[in-house]
Amino acid sequence: MILPSTLIAISALLHQAVAAPNAGNLEKREGIATSACNRDNLFRSFIDPRYSASASSFCSTYIRSTVSTAATATATVSKRALAERDLPATTEYPSSRLSSACSCILTAKPTPTTVYTTTKTTTKTVATSSSTSSCSVPTPIVKNGGFESGQAPWTVTNVNPPYDPNYDYEFFNVTSPGYNSAHAYTVTDNLASSYFELDLAQTLTLCPGAKYNFAARFYMTDSKNIPTKETYLTFYVDDVRVAGSVFADGVGPPIVWKPLSGSFTAKGSSAVLKVAFVATNYVVVTWGIDDVVVTPA
Repeated sequence: MILPSTLIAISALLHQAVAAPNAGNLEKREGIATSACNRDNLFRSFIDPRYSASASSFCSTYIRSTVSTAATATATVSKRALAERDLPATTEYPSSRLSSACSCILTAKPTPTTVYTTTKTTTKTVATSSSTSSCSVPTPIVKNGGFESGQAPWTVTNVNPPYDPNYDYEFFNVTSPGYNSAHAYTVTDNLASSYFELDLAQTLTLCPGAKYNFAARFYMTDSKNIPTKETYLTFYVDDVRVAGSVFADGVGPPIVWKPLSGSFTAKGSSAVLKVAFVATNYVVVTWGIDDVVVTPA
């Protein structure tokens, strides 16, 4: 803060500088460009180190106020307004003088600031599951579905009653003819027991989640030569029924080949295809299967 004694001394000096008539109207000095800042009393007061901070604050407010209010050239700022900012003043200054002095002390260019920007690149690896479209399996999916190469890779997984080679009441093997082919697989229960079952199966290689169509040909004859509910032929994939006969399919000779079809969705990369031959209630039955096929849906 400036002491009163200092203000008095400064005021006296400024009074002497501006006491002459027309002190507010200084002439331009020869050889100085018209755009240069005239070092009149007001400007020197503004750049005095003792008052420069207050002058900058005052000019910042004054310039904004002048622009916002569109002050005319006859507007004046009193010495009271300047004194409130610790700026020495002994007379009133027109707006043109104030604007000129303020523009001179506010034209200093700020020190440039360099801003450094750092870009961080992050690489994220996302694991994705393989779609069924990228999966492929060997074809045909059902191996030896026409039984033209014997029984393999089909295997008998269950026979009930247990098979006894010393008796001919159970028969299961590849025989001739087939459905429009040389061979088919045939099962016969000659015992006519209360319950008979034989399961034939093979393992399929599949694409998980993929849908498949199933098709086959079969026949089923029984000794009663009438439709019966005591004979069945059913295809399963992992113990889920895919296709099977109805009771009207069990009739006497001659042999009549009929189609079976169905569909399923693979739960994994492999599945067991099984066909169950079942007879109950003392019925002599013969079954035949051929052209077992599984294809992508």
